[in-house]
Amino acid sequence: MASFDGPGFSMVDKSWIQTKAIDVGSSTDISPYLSRILEDCVWNGNRAIVFDVYWDVESVNTKSKWRLSSVKFSTKNLCLFLRLPNQFNDNLKDLYRFFASKFVTFVGVQIQEDLVLLKENHGIVIRSSLEIGKLAAVARGTPIVEFLGTRELAHKILWYDMSRLDSIQSKWDEAETNDRLEAAAIEGWLIYNVYDQLQQ
Repeated sequence: MASFDGPGFSMVDKSWIQTKAIDVGSSTDISPYLSRILEDCVWNGNRAIVFDVYWDVESVNTKSKWRLSSVKFSTKNLCLFLRLPNQFNDNLKDLYRFFASKFVTFVGVQIQEDLVLLKENHGIVIRSSLEIGKLAAVARGTPIVEFLGTRELAHKILWYDMSRLDSIQSKWDEAETNDRLEAAAIEGWLIYNVYDQLQQ
C-alpha cells in the first residue's frame, strides 16, 4: 500500500491529516497513491474527494495558454499534492482515469472554470463534480455563499478557528514547504467538512 510518509497535521477538531507531496516524473508511478485516496474516500462513506488544481499561464501569439502545473486531492484523512511535469507523460493516464472515476464525486470551491480548462487544455473529463458553494447556497437559503472562497465558506458553515491558516497565508511568500503543505491540508479538510455538514 502506498505510504503517505509526508508530514502529518492536527486539525482544530483534533483529527489528523497525513500528507504526501510528489514531483511527478516520467518514471513516477502515481497509481498507488491515487488508489489510496480512492480507498479512503470510499471507506468513509460519502464518496467525496476534494480537489484543487493550479495552473501555469503562458502567452503564445497574444493568446493565453493554460497548463496544469499541480493538483491536490483531499479526503477525511489524507492530502495528496502532485507537482506535474511540463510534458504530460504516460503515467498521467492514471490521473485521467482517476478524474473519470464513477465511484466518487469531486468537490471544490469555484471549480466551474477549472473544469472547462481541464477539458479544453488537457482532455480531462470529470464524470461527477460538485460546486460546494452552490450546494451551500441552496442548503442554507443564502445565495451569496455560492461566490465565497474556501476560507470564507468554511467560516460561514463551520465557524472553526482559522488562525493557523490565516497565519500561514499572511506570510505566504516566506512560508516553508511544510507550512504550505499544512495550508493545503487545512483547506482540503475544511471543504471536506463543509460537504459533510451539508450532507447531514
